[in-house]
Amino acid sequence: MSIITRRGDDGQTDVMYGGRMPKNAPEVVACGAVDELTSALGMVRVSGVSEEMSGQIDAIQERLVALMGLLSVPAGKRDKYLADGYPSVSQKDVDWLETMAVEMPTRLDGWARPGAAGHPGAAWMDMARTICRRAELAAWGLGDGVSLDACRFLNRLSDILWLWARKLEDEG
Repeated sequence: MSIITRRGDDGQTDVMYGGRMPKNAPEVVACGAVDELTSALGMVRVSGVSEEMSGQIDAIQERLVALMGLLSVPAGKRDKYLADGYPSVSQKDVDWLETMAVEMPTRLDGWARPGAAGHPGAAWMDMARTICRRAELAAWGLGDGVSLDACRFLNRLSDILWLWARKLEDEG
């Protein structure tokens, strides 16, 4: 089977549980932003970060893939999506990120200039952070029925990414 289906050539895309929606629908935009974030985190993973950080990023990427599923489902079908047992993010995942942030040493000495320290991983981490912020805004843009856990997860994740970028800069 080819990846080329031509079904999207009219500006519409198939959605779970049947039906189609415009490719610029808020659900598709939010899913696309999270997909871009997942890819940017992949660039961080191959930029020479520690095995520990790479493992944590892998766990985050796993949650982001689950989040893409949730965000891409039309609002009226999200409850069915969750009831059918598809993966998502929950308050437990938000708590996990908060714990990670609390345990991380924090340097808060002004606005960072991404790339100034010359560490590729830190620069990619800052890129991922800005994409994460956009993904959060896109998720909030879903309006009624938006997953508050999803929005909170993205909010906490952007904080973690900022902290990691500073950590990588400090490590040189």
